[in-house]
Amino acid sequence: MVKSSKLFFLILLFTLGACSSRMKDEAKLYRSHFSTGDFKNAEEILNKSDLKKDAKSQLLWLLERGSLSLSLGDESRAIQEFQNALELIDQLYTKKISAKAASLIINDSSDVFYGASYERSFAHYFLAKSYYARYLKLKNKADLQSARATILAWDSYFAELQRSLTNKTIYQTDLMLKVFGGEVHEISEIRNDKQISLQLYKDALNILNTMGGAFNVFNNQSTEFIKSYESGASEKAYVKTAAYKDLHDFLVFKILSLTKEIRAAEFKDLSQSLKPSPEVLNKLNQPKSNIVILLEEGLIPQKIGKPFNFGLKGAVDAVENPGAKAFIATVGAEVITAFAMNTLGMRPQNFQTTGSFIFAHDVTRLAVQEASISFELPMIEETPVPQDLNLVVMNKEGKVLHTEPMAIVSENGALARIVLEEDVVSRYVKTGTRVAIKHLVAIVASMQIYQKLRPQGEFLAKSVAMATYIASSKGIAAFEKADTRYWMTLPELLRISEFALPPGEYMVGVSKRLNGGEAQAIKNLGSIKVEESGKSIHHLKFINL
Repeated sequence: MVKSSKLFFLILLFTLGACSSRMKDEAKLYRSHFSTGDFKNAEEILNKSDLKKDAKSQLLWLLERGSLSLSLGDESRAIQEFQNALELIDQLYTKKISAKAASLIINDSSDVFYGASYERSFAHYFLAKSYYARYLKLKNKADLQSARATILAWDSYFAELQRSLTNKTIYQTDLMLKVFGGEVHEISEIRNDKQISLQLYKDALNILNTMGGAFNVFNNQSTEFIKSYESGASEKAYVKTAAYKDLHDFLVFKILSLTKEIRAAEFKDLSQSLKPSPEVLNKLNQPKSNIVILLEEGLIPQKIGKPFNFGLKGAVDAVENPGAKAFIATVGAEVITAFAMNTLGMRPQNFQTTGSFIFAHDVTRLAVQEASISFELPMIEETPVPQDLNLVVMNKEGKVLHTEPMAIVSENGALARIVLEEDVVSRYVKTGTRVAIKHLVAIVASMQIYQKLRPQGEFLAKSVAMATYIASSKGIAAFEKADTRYWMTLPELLRISEFALPPGEYMVGVSKRLNGGEAQAIKNLGSIKVEESGKSIHHLKFINL
C-alpha cells in the first residue's frame, strides 16, 4: 500500500511537471506569434492549447480570446469575450473570494485564476475599445453609448475595489480610465458628456501629480516616493521626468481646450492656475483637435516565480498533524530547528526576500537567519525605463506634416510589479506559514528516521534522513509553485497624442526622441483616414523600434 501510494505520488508529480512545461511552451509560442502580428497562427496555437481545456483558467482564456479577436478585426467576438470575462470576474469576486481568502490559496497555481487587479481593470478598457472599434466600422451610435457605459462600469469597479480591500494600495484608480474615458465621452459631442470629460481629465491630472510619483516613468525617485507613501509621510520625493511633462502637457491642453469650449468664463483663471507650457499655449491657438492616436506598445513583461525565505520557528505552533505535533512537543522546537540546520543543511539560500523590494522592509524580521525554507511568490520581470517617442504624421509620399510627443498614460509592467509586490506583503506570512508547516512535518519524519538509524552509524542515519527529506521537499515544491498565469497579450505601454488634421489619408509613425528634441529614424505604424466631420480615436500597436 505504501509503495503504491509513493508510486502514485511520483506519477502525479511527473504529470504535473509535464503539463506545466507544455503549457509554458504553448504560452511562449502563442505570445511570440502575437507579438509579431501573426494573429492567425496565434489563434491556432491558443485554440489547441491546454489553456482552453483548463476549467480553472476560464477567465484567462476569455481575456486572451478577447485580445486575439480584436486583433483579428472581429469586434463582435471580442465584445462577447470581454463581456463574459467581466461577468465571470463579478461572479468570482462576489461569490468565491471570501472563501478563498480564508483558505489561504488565492491565486495559487492549483486554484482558479482570478486575475490581478490591473488585469480585471483592463478588461473594461478592452471592452470599451472593442465597442468603439465596432462603432468606427459600422457607425452605430449604440456602440458608442456602450463604450461610454463600459467606462462608467470601469469607474464603479475601482469604487468597489477600494471598498473591498483591507490593505492599503497604490492602485486605487487608473490613469487610462480617466484619459480614455474622457476621449470616449468627448466623441459623442453632447455637452453633458463633455462636462464629464473635463472632470475626468482633471482627475487624471490630479492622479499624475499625486500617485503618479509611484512610477519611475514619471518620477526618478519613485522608490523613495513609495517608501514615504507606505510610512504615511506627508512629504514624498517627486523628481519629474520628460514622460511626466509629456502627459502633464497633454492633460493641461485637454482641460484648457475643453474649458475654452464649454466654460469660456473660467478659461482665464484656470489658465493662470495651471500655468501651461509654451507648447500648450501654441496648441490652444491651433484648429480644434479631431484626431486621437492611442498607441499600444510592446507586451507586458512575463510573470515569474521569485524565491523567498521563511523561518521555521514561526510555523511550529501552527502544525496540526497529530504525530508531528506530539513529536515536536516531546523534543522541542529548538531541537527540531537545530536538526534542520545542522543535519539537513536548511539555512537561508534565497535572499530574494520581500526586503529586496520596495514594500514592507520589516516583513522579513521572521528570523531568516535561523532554519528556513524557501517558497515562491509571483512577480513581474523588471523592464528598462521606456523611451521618449514622437508621433510623426506623413502624407502618402512620406513627407512629414506633423510631429509631437506621444504621452505615456500607463506603463503596465511597472503597474503590475507594484500590484504584485503589494500582494507579496499581504501573502508572505500566510503562504510562508502554510509551506513551512508542510516542511516541518517532513522534517519530523526525517528526524524520526535519523534517530532510529543512528545506532547503526551516523553516516547511514544522516544519509537516509537527508534522502527522506529531499524527496518530501521536492513534492512540496512541485505543489507550491507560484501562480505565474497572466494576461500575456496586455500591452506594456499605452501612449496618446491628439491634434488637428484636414480630411484625407495619412501615414503615421513614431521616432525616438533624443536629447534636445531631435528625432531618429521613423517606424511606420500604418495609415489613418480623417473624415470630414467629428473627432475619432485611432488605435495602433507596435512591439519595438
